Amino acid sequence: MHQTVPDSDSTRPPLEPRSACLIVIKGDNVGRKYDLDHELVAGRESAAGLYLDDGLVSRSHAKFTPDTAGIRLFDLCSTNGTFVNDKQINTVYLDDGDQITIGKTILKFISSNNIEAAYHEHIYSLTRFDGLTGIHNRPTFDSTIVNLIAKVAHTGDPLALMLFDIDHFKRCNDTYGHRAGDQVLRDVARTVAENAREGDFLARYGGEEFVIIIHKLEPPGPTRFADHLRGLVQAQRFEFEGQRIPITISAGVAQWEPAMRDAGRLIELADQRLYRAKQAGRNQVIGV
Repeated sequence: MHQTVPDSDSTRPPLEPRSACLIVIKGDNVGRKYDLDHELVAGRESAAGLYLDDGLVSRSHAKFTPDTAGIRLFDLCSTNGTFVNDKQINTVYLDDGDQITIGKTILKFISSNNIEAAYHEHIYSLTRFDGLTGIHNRPTFDSTIVNLIAKVAHTGDPLALMLFDIDHFKRCNDTYGHRAGDQVLRDVARTVAENAREGDFLARYGGEEFVIIIHKLEPPGPTRFADHLRGLVQAQRFEFEGQRIPITISAGVAQWEPAMRDAGRLIELADQRLYRAKQAGRNQVIGV
């Protein structure tokens, strides 16, 4: 665990210099790597080594400085602050896996004996998992649903789709800020993931919208299960920087039938029912 450090480096024992880098996991140029073998300034100034074209970013916003103790991050008296793992900092030494938020951009810090292997492993992860929430991403869902439909066509096992989104999410962002919105997305994903059944498949479908592929549950089981998850989200206490944020979800559930022919019809039906749930007042499930 890292700590904010005083101006003196005497509290941290010297170590051998380590290779390190930053990877963009949210924002422009997702997947881009910045080596930290020399001082790197992040900001809106065009000459910045880590240039961020973002009105929330100061011209000279933050500085990454390698020394014998590691990589030290300084906030350069920025207007909107620099955050490590969602905590505002003045200066800290970074630990492997830390996430740094500067404006709308999130970067992951990697410090490893084999940094190229760690980097390529993370890039592979980015192709399959959502960088913000950690659950599967849309392309992985798209390929998985096609494969599972082909499988159940032979086995005859029931398969259903739950499509849900966070109610009034724009209002959440407008009221509490985008960092709070990001935290809500992470917390909702974690709440649902922790309560999903073994074998079910959860993914971020886009924005504040999520999808679950529900296996081997005969109707009306999928709709009841979806409503169980809805109730868990409603009961969950979501907080950001001491402020409680009331969160609910709306969902549509559709059951796969051979007459649908492909995944597109299943998704379309779940989406139509999600729309009906929102039109009916939100915080509810429409299904079979």
